[in-house]
Parts: sequence; structure tokens; C-alpha cells
Amino acid sequence: MIFSALLLAAAPVAEPPMTVDEEIVVIGKRLQGISVLVGQTAQGKLTCSVDRTSGSTRLDKRLCKTAAKCVRDNSDNPSDALIKACIDKKKPKLLTQLRKEMRSERR
Repeated sequence: MIFSALLLAAAPVAEPPMTVDEEIVVIGKRLQGISVLVGQTAQGKLTCSVDRTSGSTRLDKRLCKTAAKCVRDNSDNPSDALIKACIDKKKPKLLTQLRKEMRSERR
């Protein structure tokens, strides 16, 4: 009897799934620490990669597109600080868009 009670006490309890807003908070925290690396091929095409994932492939791809646009928009003065500021300014919009998509997918 005691043994079965111990087994029940040791059984893992399933956590309820995170809400969209809880997931966005986690993804947003990851997003703050991501560095985007933008390069250029010999043909002039911009390439992009992130140093780690946000946990959302969609967001990572959009972050790369945003970074490439920031590089293009600042081509006359391509300082790292200006490009980083441009990307950081757009991150909240990227999260908002992801939140809307996730909410509509879960309905």
C-alpha cells in the first residue's frame, strides 16, 4: 500500500500547455539575445543566418529578411550600430505578427 502511494507521488504531473502569450514571452526573451549575420554573395545577393534560434522557424526567417532590409536601407552608412538599431526597432512588430498567427492557428 505504501509502495503504491509512493509511485503515485512520484508520477509526473502533466503541465498544462503554455498559452500563446506565455510562449511569446519566452520567444521574445530568446529573440533579445539573437545575433543576425548578413553576408553578400559574389553576385550581390544578401545571405543571412542567426546565431541561434528563437524557437520559431517563421520568426527566424522574418528576422533574417528584416536584417537584410536594414542592411539595404543603410547601404550608404552600413555601420553595425545603425543596422542593429534598425533590427531591434522592428523586433516588437515581428513578435506581434507571430502572436496573431499563433492565436489564429489555435482557434
